[in-house]
Amino acid sequence: MNKSISQQKKKTILNYVYATLVGMLVVACAITIAVVNAGKNNSIAEIGGGVSVSANSYTLPINNATIQKDYSSTELQYNNTLKQWEIHKAIDFLATDDIRVFAIANGKVTKVYSNYLEGGVVEITHTNGMVSVYKSLANKIAVEEGDLVSLGDVIGEASETMSQELNSGAHLHFEMILNGTKVDPNNYLPLGNK
Repeated sequence: MNKSISQQKKKTILNYVYATLVGMLVVACAITIAVVNAGKNNSIAEIGGGVSVSANSYTLPINNATIQKDYSSTELQYNNTLKQWEIHKAIDFLATDDIRVFAIANGKVTKVYSNYLEGGVVEITHTNGMVSVYKSLANKIAVEEGDLVSLGDVIGEASETMSQELNSGAHLHFEMILNGTKVDPNNYLPLGNK
């Protein structure tokens, strides 16, 4: 009888040890995940020069933003320069008294170029597959490919360099691309009642 109690105690102790080991393994995994995620968050902060930004935190690319031409992926809008109707997968912000253009979030400058149709162009790659594209910038662009930028950093100035929208005057042609597909910036930017 004592032997069966002893074996039952052994089973109880082994079950306790097993449960403890499993619990420790679960805790170790949770700590590892937390450390890895903390490392990712730190790298996001480092990329942006110390400003941590969540996936849905963006600022406006231009002060006193007035939408001159809104985003439309299905309804045609008239282009006064080209004298034709077209979809407009961007937002054109009218540049008024402040023509500075800002990075909408932390990221890495992945393209800087200029051409006749688009004017000066800056592309910034952010986290979670988001890319912001700034067109119709003046020729004096404040960033270079490979630069790390923070939310609110000046990247250039709005201008009339985009020939396909020349009649729009000084403006910023702004696009957002999520995982390779142009998306409506209205769904991401804090536009309020603009």
